[in-house]
Parts: sequence; C-alpha cells; structure tokens
Amino acid sequence: MLERLEKRSYTTYLCRLNASRRLSHANTAWNLALVALSTSTAIASVGLLTKRDMYGVGGDALMVALSILSLVASLVVSGAGYGTRARAMEENYKRIQQISVAAENLKEYAGPNRQDKCEKLQWEYDVAVASSENHTSRDFHRIRLRNQGEGGSKLQLLRDLAVSVAYSSVATLPYASLAVPILILIPFGTWFFNGI
Repeated sequence: MLERLEKRSYTTYLCRLNASRRLSHANTAWNLALVALSTSTAIASVGLLTKRDMYGVGGDALMVALSILSLVASLVVSGAGYGTRARAMEENYKRIQQISVAAENLKEYAGPNRQDKCEKLQWEYDVAVASSENHTSRDFHRIRLRNQGEGGSKLQLLRDLAVSVAYSSVATLPYASLAVPILILIPFGTWFFNGI
C-alpha cells in the first residue's frame, strides 16, 4: 500500500505541477494577447478619427467588430480564471509533494504505528486530491511521455505525443492571435510615418 501511495502521489504531484505551469502560462499569454488587441484597436481608432479611409470603407465597422471581439475574449479569459486556478493548483501540488516525501520517508520507518501513519497519509492524499480541480489528460500524458524510458510501449509513446501536440496547438492560440494587432497597426504605421 505504501509503495503504491508513494508512486501515485509522486505522479499526481508531477501532473499538478505541470497543470499549474500550464495555467500560469495560459494566464500570461492571454493577458498579453488581450492587451495587444485592446491597445491596437485604440490606436487604430485614433487613426480613423484623423484619416477616415485608413481601413477602407468599412473601417468603422471593423473597429467596432474588433472591439466586441476584444470584449468577448476578455470575458471568456476572465471566466476561465487561469491565474487563480494556477495559484490553487500550485498550493495543491506542494501539499501532494509533502505527502509523497512523507510516504517515501515512511518506507524507512519501522515503528509499531507504521500502518496507522500509512493510512493517515492515504487519507491526506485523498483529501488533497479531492480539494482541487484535477489536472488534464495532457498533464498526465506529458509526465508519462517524459518517463517513457520506464517501460512504455511505442504505441503509448505515440498516443502521449499526439495528445501533447494537440494540446500544444491550442496553447499557441493566444500567440497566433497577436497577428491581429500587428495587421491592425500596419495601415496606421504606414499613415503615421508617411506623414512625418
């Protein structure tokens, strides 16, 4: 029971650590994308006040649509609560790490109440797991992919790799969305620097 708890708690710790990093990264990336979009639409709107045809006939409609897109994206990102979830996941993985270390140390303990200590650790692990959102399958597959040298099959390796690639492509979305602010600022920059 103790070895199983030690292995399971260590794997959970690594998965939750990965989840905390993933959520923190998503928080930073989406905040960067939203700031860039909001800033570029504000700058472009100022340009439209001066040069009405800067973005073509539908420039006003384009700016309104981009402003609405920015508002909706910020509401969705705010609702996802990446920063808050990352901090909660960090607290959880640190607690599970303590349990994992305690289980590892308990293997060396030969006292009469060893079984009681093991059951208490199992209870603490169950409470820690239940008190936090779970990590995703991507977090688990990334950990398993990292540990493939420990007897994993090639089919399992390919599956883990496919899951990681699929999730990573979604994680690049905020960076890909940075193309929109750049495209918005090109006409403004051209107008601005030609006027200098």
